[in-house]
Amino acid sequence: MSTENKKKSPLYVEVFEKLFKLINEGVYPIGSKLPSEPELSKMMNVSRMTLRQALGLLKEEGYIETIHGQGNYIKQNVNVKGVGLEKIDNTVFQCCTETIDDIDAYFEISFSDDYDYIKKIFNRDSAVMIRFNRWYKSKNKIVAHAFTMFPSETASLYQMNLNDEQNVLKILEEDIYHLIHSSTIEIKFTETVLPSSHHELHSNNNLFVLLIENLCDSMGNVVLKNKIYIPVELSSIKINRINK
Repeated sequence: MSTENKKKSPLYVEVFEKLFKLINEGVYPIGSKLPSEPELSKMMNVSRMTLRQALGLLKEEGYIETIHGQGNYIKQNVNVKGVGLEKIDNTVFQCCTETIDDIDAYFEISFSDDYDYIKKIFNRDSAVMIRFNRWYKSKNKIVAHAFTMFPSETASLYQMNLNDEQNVLKILEEDIYHLIHSSTIEIKFTETVLPSSHHELHSNNNLFVLLIENLCDSMGNVVLKNKIYIPVELSSIKINRINK
């Protein structure tokens, strides 16, 4: 595309990008107050209306909050330099905005009932499958659900003690992300979650982010599959990209 055909960004977007850069560089640290609107308008050489549109974008993105009668502040919980999904780590903690303080978990071991499906996912014939459910809580409220499945060979490979639920939980929550070679995540939206007789995950909008995650070994074979459900209002998915 020729440069003549490229559209210039709206002025308020340019102001948003300038303010974001100042926040990112620490000119306005987390918890600090932005200059007043008249001051910012003068600094950016724009009208108050344009500035407010830019501030609206910052607020929408979660970088600032407005305290009535006081002004605009850089949010305490924002991490503009933070790492997103490009780093292999616990995906629930990366994508759920709530502070998780407890996990309800249980798993079951069963014989494979669909060999073709298992072979397609894990590229192996496995007679025994482990299915692990985790419900993540924040202040006694369920804020996310992860359904995990893997063949018994994965349990052996990563030295899971299937007689010790806490051992398996620790490996799935922490260790596995340091031991695998790579992962893929497919992001979808859904109105339904997996049913449970003892736990229920709610969404104010009846809409959930569904993250389908495959963890792979050095040969590219899937060793473990996660389906993660997070209410859209409690989710934040960030992927940092750069040109190389």
